[in-house]
Amino acid sequence: MRERRPASSGEMVACSSMISTVKPGSFFMQPAYEVRTALLKGQKSRRKRANRPIARPRARGPYNLEGMVTSYTAEDIRGLVDAGIALTSELSLDGILLKLVDVARTQAGARYAAISVLGDNGEISQFVTSGISDEERAKIGHIPYGKGLLGVLLHEGASLRLADLAKDPRSGGFPPNHPPMKSLLGVPVVSRGRIIGNLYLTDKQQAEAFDERDEETVRLLGTQAAAAIETSRLREQLESLARLQERERIAMDLHDGVIQTVYAVALHLEDAADIVARSPQEVGAVLDQSIENLHQVIKDIRSYIFDLRAQVSEVSDLPGAIRELAESLRVNTLMDVHVSVDERAAGLLEQDQALALFHIAQEALNNVGKHSHATTVSITFEGSSAQGVALAVEDNGAGFDTSNRAGREGHGLRNIKDRARAMGAKLTIDSKPGIGTRIIVQLPAARVKGLAG
Repeated sequence: MRERRPASSGEMVACSSMISTVKPGSFFMQPAYEVRTALLKGQKSRRKRANRPIARPRARGPYNLEGMVTSYTAEDIRGLVDAGIALTSELSLDGILLKLVDVARTQAGARYAAISVLGDNGEISQFVTSGISDEERAKIGHIPYGKGLLGVLLHEGASLRLADLAKDPRSGGFPPNHPPMKSLLGVPVVSRGRIIGNLYLTDKQQAEAFDERDEETVRLLGTQAAAAIETSRLREQLESLARLQERERIAMDLHDGVIQTVYAVALHLEDAADIVARSPQEVGAVLDQSIENLHQVIKDIRSYIFDLRAQVSEVSDLPGAIRELAESLRVNTLMDVHVSVDERAAGLLEQDQALALFHIAQEALNNVGKHSHATTVSITFEGSSAQGVALAVEDNGAGFDTSNRAGREGHGLRNIKDRARAMGAKLTIDSKPGIGTRIIVQLPAARVKGLAG
């Protein structure tokens, strides 16, 4: 087992500087800033405290910063900071929780780790594991019901550190096909005084049981889990509210626009029926106007269809999802749509990267369908070890002047830019009036797990 040594003053300053580079507004990184503050405050007296045993912290909060200063190496703290940065790069809650249990298992030296999240009914609604394969999960069956020792964490709000969980009278045992587990470390995940889940680890490696230092680490990660869960729930509420407001807006637009236009067409056709006998030559103009109005109605309804499509929060098959977007565009606009997708490249992406590229493709095709007046559009997705992964959407529509868009940039284009920036991708927008538009999002090979050297 590698001998642990406390971080030197120089290492702490370097680690502190590294933490300083993280975006200050990041909610997930708040614990890291508190660690940094404690590090700087404790440098002068650190040498005197180096040989003191770590006292069990009093109930001051979810983690003991003074204990972290005296027992954590620069490498330990750097790992926690890297974990915080990794969590902020995720978009989906499942992706955040998976990274979090992976980090917890590594930091505490455990064989297994898991996090459960309570739903509105107080029962476990999400259960994410690390160290167990998908095949083993499938054999175990249903996710835990929150009884036994897990129930203690969920309902009593107390942390647990057990050398042998089977000897605890509150243990309920394991279901069939569950791997054997001995030592246990579990902490509740608490937000605003309310338990919303738990984070626990089992089978400490190279030791009989988890120690107090492990508990402090897992408590710190528990606060990040609480932030992630609450942020995800708030985002869902805001998205739901936004969808309701958008539907109300569209309902008003339908009433004030489409319905009124259809009513006007009906009146014109009634007039045509009245004048067809006495002035047949006038009927043609009335019918032409009615047909033009109906074409506008069809165009407006197609636009509303694009706006009302359900938002996707997970993409398991990016090539298939891109093809569905293309088919929807073709059916609703009668455009000639060409799709070229590199299946291998799609398999190299992380879930959050695939989701971001899907939404970029969705926004780009929405813009094509609503604004471009194009007859042809192509969607290309490819990857290579030299260029990374690239998504391109190109149309032959009206285009626009890219040098004269200040203050007039649409919501869709802003979303594309924000998503590309968030995933560290290069965004290129080429467009000329009367020629068309090409949007290219390129994710460098260094950011693609399957291509990074």
